[in-house]
Amino acid sequence: MYAEPMILPLDINGRIYALQDEKGNTIGTGTREVCEVLLYIITKPASPSVSGRINRPIPQRPNLRAAIAI
Repeated sequence: MYAEPMILPLDINGRIYALQDEKGNTIGTGTREVCEVLLYIITKPASPSVSGRINRPIPQRPNLRAAIAI
């Protein structure tokens, strides 16, 4: 649908925005600043520790909730 992720307004006052991926799926909603941060996170290159070059166990925390569902 889009060539790259886009930030689109959801209300006429410009207070709430949605971040949509290339397929038009909504990734997140919030203020313009929140959507810009999410856009930065999803478009920046992965660091070596995130991309899998460093393999170390991730500690498990049973009572922790994710801010963004994966």
